[in-house]
Amino acid sequence: MWKVYLRQIVRLLRENKFFSVVYILGTALSVAMIMLILVTYHIKSGDIGVEDRRSRTAYVIRGYAVPEGETYWSTSSFLSPEVVEKWFYPVKSAEAVSILVKGNSLLYSDSEQRYEQISATYTDAAFWRIFSMRFLEGHGFSEADVKGKVTRVVIDRTTARRLFGTTDVVGRPLRIDWQEYRVCGVVDDVPTYFSDASSHIYLPYTTNDYAQSKGRTGNVKLGMANCLFLLRSPSDLPALKQELEHQVQLINGAGGKYRFSIGDQPYGVSERMVKMLRGMDADKKVVERTMRLTLVILVLFLLVPAINLSGLIVARMKKRAEELGVRKAFGASTSSLMMQMFVENFVQMLIGGVLGLLMAYCLFRAVGSVMLPDINSMIIGASAEGYSSIRFWHVIDLTTVGYVLAVTFLLNLVSTLLPAWRYCRVPVVDALNKR
Repeated sequence: MWKVYLRQIVRLLRENKFFSVVYILGTALSVAMIMLILVTYHIKSGDIGVEDRRSRTAYVIRGYAVPEGETYWSTSSFLSPEVVEKWFYPVKSAEAVSILVKGNSLLYSDSEQRYEQISATYTDAAFWRIFSMRFLEGHGFSEADVKGKVTRVVIDRTTARRLFGTTDVVGRPLRIDWQEYRVCGVVDDVPTYFSDASSHIYLPYTTNDYAQSKGRTGNVKLGMANCLFLLRSPSDLPALKQELEHQVQLINGAGGKYRFSIGDQPYGVSERMVKMLRGMDADKKVVERTMRLTLVILVLFLLVPAINLSGLIVARMKKRAEELGVRKAFGASTSSLMMQMFVENFVQMLIGGVLGLLMAYCLFRAVGSVMLPDINSMIIGASAEGYSSIRFWHVIDLTTVGYVLAVTFLLNLVSTLLPAWRYCRVPVVDALNKR
């Protein structure tokens, strides 16, 4: 039966080439538009590249100083490393806890005999457990290095080649922020759309004054750090929230004019992405509204082309009415005819879906900096040094192939169901007379 369907599909493609080209291109454009939204979401929230544990990662990004007796007013900033060290490191529901500070450092270039500003990540040893960095040489700094304030640095491939002409630079000195560091490892370049992991250099946060800088609102300490938690399972997020609520209560146990708060954090990756786009102080209703709006846009992108494709299918069905009548006269059932219509149109849509996915990839290459902004760069300012080109396997992987299959199936279902049902139920006499 399937061989018959395939032969029929080939015959239809050859018989009406113009119709087939229009049908496939229409599907491709529709899929490309939908994939731009789906793949953008996937790249920012899926388990891909060096950030392949996002589904198990939770984020506390801001701390709040809330005056006693107030409900709606507060002062907010990033977290103080001191608070993270004392109160967040000990949590039991996370496999690893890491301090993350994004910024810039001044790196001395021997070749140009001057300091230059370069993107930097100030962090701790747990960073190497949360992110799957690929080391070309050496290794990351250890927990003992962080606690001992040992001036070691990990640099990326581009920085190593630019400064030394090679990646074999472990043990070589670098002058950063007027301090001498020793290179302990070289990692492969990380695209900037991985905003947490991407950087040119990685330093122990304890060796840098900027990373340890802290402010104070009354008795509440704030600073420049984010806190990342690697969960054993995504289902552990509620347990982590409960444990952090307890830790916040302990922080506020000493009393004072202000209360420390982390609001409804920690966030999972999807909620954090929406918060970043809508503002960190956006409430739960705003986040839910944003998600609903995105869903409505996806449905519209699906329905509009489905209606147009349905018109093309009706035109084709009119030409094939006699063929369908003959098959019914020889005993073909309505269900078998409908199945044939579904398979024929799905295969053509699948060809358009693959073409649409390639079109979406090309669009990403052209407008990646717009579709995938580096949120940390938007916050900090000058730490962005250009966007990396989109890597093929970050856009087209098993997940996006699944998206294409799902989108093309839904397009096929919506656009084919009514025309196929209508024409497959036409009486044999009427079909043979093309009425």
